[in-house]
Amino acid sequence: MVKRIFGVCLIILICIMSFTACNINDDEKPTIESKITEEIEYIENKILTFLNMYAKDEYDIDGELNWDLIEENAIELNSVLDTIILDMTEVEISNENIIDFKNRVNNLSIAISNKDIEVALEEYRLLYQLLPVYAEKIYSNKNELEVLRLKSLVVSSYVYANCLEWEEAKNTILETENKYKTMMDNVDYIKEYSYNLNKVFVLIGELKNAIESEELELTNVKYVNFIEKI
Repeated sequence: MVKRIFGVCLIILICIMSFTACNINDDEKPTIESKITEEIEYIENKILTFLNMYAKDEYDIDGELNWDLIEENAIELNSVLDTIILDMTEVEISNENIIDFKNRVNNLSIAISNKDIEVALEEYRLLYQLLPVYAEKIYSNKNELEVLRLKSLVVSSYVYANCLEWEEAKNTILETENKYKTMMDNVDYIKEYSYNLNKVFVLIGELKNAIESEELELTNVKYVNFIEKI
């Protein structure tokens, strides 16, 4: 009788442990939203790495661009292209936006193969612009989405300046400044980002002054300051 009771208790214990283990595994299993969030962050990192290195002349060797090093970044983006596209089909991201992503990465590779830096910069700009579009579908934190949109405007301002499209750069940095003023009126944003509200406003102002002066070297410095400190 005792053995029987012990056996029943043992079976119940094993079932409880198995059920608990299953729950733990379910909890630890990443959702498709969290996976795409990581992929957005990965793409953003690759774009900003390229743009920051370009701004700092880190691709420059004896007055010439190191295209082999530039190509490495694009190759890394290409290596995850199919996986990211497959993941995007599982959430509410339109086919048009998914195709845009594929086209941007492909066009970037072509531009680098042609050693056309202006087209490469433009493709990176357009690629970054897609990130808030994707993030809008999965980000639960709307403040993070607005920060991504703000950074997208700053990236565009920087690229326009480096392509010597100064009027576009001026218009976009003015849009950036106005957007940030609107963000500063948002109570939720103020609560979450109170630690650097004024710093970001100053950084945008410094970049705006550099662009309005049409000083490319200073623009690059102020762009890097913004990206690295925001």
